[in-house]
Amino acid sequence: MNDLTTLKGTSARRAEPDSIDPLIREAAADGPATHLCRAAFNAILNGELATVSELAKSTEASSHDVELLVGRALIIDESGRIVAAHGLSAVPARQHRLTLRGRPFWTWCAIDALGIPAGLGEDAVAETTCQLCATRVRVEFKVGKAVAASHPEARVWDAQRLEGHGTTGPPHCALMNLFCSAEHLAEWRAAHPGEQGQERNLDEVGELGRAEWGDSHKGCNCQEGAQDECCQ
Repeated sequence: MNDLTTLKGTSARRAEPDSIDPLIREAAADGPATHLCRAAFNAILNGELATVSELAKSTEASSHDVELLVGRALIIDESGRIVAAHGLSAVPARQHRLTLRGRPFWTWCAIDALGIPAGLGEDAVAETTCQLCATRVRVEFKVGKAVAASHPEARVWDAQRLEGHGTTGPPHCALMNLFCSAEHLAEWRAAHPGEQGQERNLDEVGELGRAEWGDSHKGCNCQEGAQDECCQ
């Protein structure tokens, strides 16, 4: 896993996906529910596990807003603490791991693991496994850009968005996995012909991350005593 390949030539020419749909539409709309989601995300990012009641009060989110978010954009434990928000989890979720700001996290899908540091523009290490062969894959980020990877030709399945709620995010997150090569993704797709979605390379996943998390969370330090727009 120490054999990383330096990624070159990605800064001058970004590969923009053909279309970008929010991973979680409830986190992308403007309103109290979105503000609650953003506040929870940044609390977790800064090592805090706030209760849903206190964040709902501070963001003026209604009980209906909370109901819409739980199981899609928020995961709440038995004591009412928000332990995961908008793909970032303080507790074990799936195989996707993210080290960010010196803290270990889990994420709901491979796009979260690779997209969150891209969107925040921060240094990080994302680790996951190939969905087909279980090979460990590691990607290193500097200021939000993927600079080294164990498998530079890795691919990610950007699954069609699905309705419903789950214990680790919306149902489509379970399908948004990484493959160590385009060939392994093609083999998986051949075995799952009914799955709808698009193939993404590492550059494209970075663009998805900037669209999903860039404006929402970048630079927020609400949990460290300041008041930024995301939590007002």
